[in-house]
Amino acid sequence: MERIDLLLTRHGETLENRRHVLQGQLPGTLSPLGLSQAERLAERLAGESLDAVVCSDLARSYDTACAVARLHGLEPQPTPLLREMDWGIYTGETLEDVDWYHLPPSVESVEELYRRAACFIDYLRGTFPGKRLLAVGHGAFNRAILAYLGGKQPFDMVEMPIMENTSIERLEI
Repeated sequence: MERIDLLLTRHGETLENRRHVLQGQLPGTLSPLGLSQAERLAERLAGESLDAVVCSDLARSYDTACAVARLHGLEPQPTPLLREMDWGIYTGETLEDVDWYHLPPSVESVEELYRRAACFIDYLRGTFPGKRLLAVGHGAFNRAILAYLGGKQPFDMVEMPIMENTSIERLEI
């Protein structure tokens, strides 16, 4: 199996992030700082070779991906596999309201999120073998990807730190 070089990042700050609101699978709107973060991410990656830019199909991720893709002459490739966790009834609430170990049925479970992370990695393996790419995701979902690739159990992700907006994790798959 050919190696994939993956640069994993989180979208720029959103207006909702500023209010500590769980956006889940709502589109989200980049704040002025988030737009600036997306442009700075593009500048940081301008000298890097990228074969593709993959992103969530949610607006906050897609808009961040567009800034980078534009400088590389690429079009972002959105996928629902990279979407943020579906927070169900917690959508619009704050993270402090969440009991990770007793999630209501309307919320995507930690195990489901972890399985979706595995599906996303399988998608990358099948679509981008031997390539170098940027994936623009989300706070909870990126933790699931990192837990999966790190060989951790699903609930280990709960204790992992949330990536800062537009920070980068360099990974080999």
